[in-house]
Amino acid sequence: MDITGRALRGFGLLLSLVPLGAQPPETALKIEVHLYNYSGVATLELARAEQETARIYGRVGITVEWRDCPLTAEQLAHNTTCDLPAAPTRFTLRLLSNEMAKRFPVHDDIYGFALLSINGGFGVTANVFADRAREMASDEETQGVFLGHLMAHELGHLLLDEAGHPAGAGIMHTPWQTKEMERIKQGVMFFLTGQTERIRAQVLARTVSGSETPAQTR
Repeated sequence: MDITGRALRGFGLLLSLVPLGAQPPETALKIEVHLYNYSGVATLELARAEQETARIYGRVGITVEWRDCPLTAEQLAHNTTCDLPAAPTRFTLRLLSNEMAKRFPVHDDIYGFALLSINGGFGVTANVFADRAREMASDEETQGVFLGHLMAHELGHLLLDEAGHPAGAGIMHTPWQTKEMERIKQGVMFFLTGQTERIRAQVLARTVSGSETPAQTR
């Protein structure tokens, strides 16, 4: 029995059943965000912020998995949700109060910062000054929305691997003034096309990489 010949004929039949121009399924992209709510953002406001961040990255084709992490050793003893090893697609996002913000050498009009890698690896930690975000929002209803955009912005620094703020438009452009705030309220502030491509490429590279990243800090 010519098994090789039969196998080749079967393979040829299989190919003939594949529609011309068909593309392989796109790789599912996902990041995991460990969120430390040091500023005490209210539950509903935080949920709205997470929803907004996830919506913005969903438009890029990236799923965001949230883990709300314990803040003290006592809480950690009862909640090990975030007690996981470091990974390139596992991020630490800290929401800091005004008092905490004062510990950093940044101006009052700065709303957060990301810690980019300096050794060719992947940065995984970002900070958002949540109290300043509340003060910037025009009313309580938009506080969670604005905070979510700031969270997306700081994670964007890590995924674009750059500290700069491009001129023009988009969520990475600063400062956010009246025009930008209106776009945020309307839900139309997103990453630009070129940034979207780079972010997807970065998440894919992080996903397949075996590189080690520094242990997360709390």
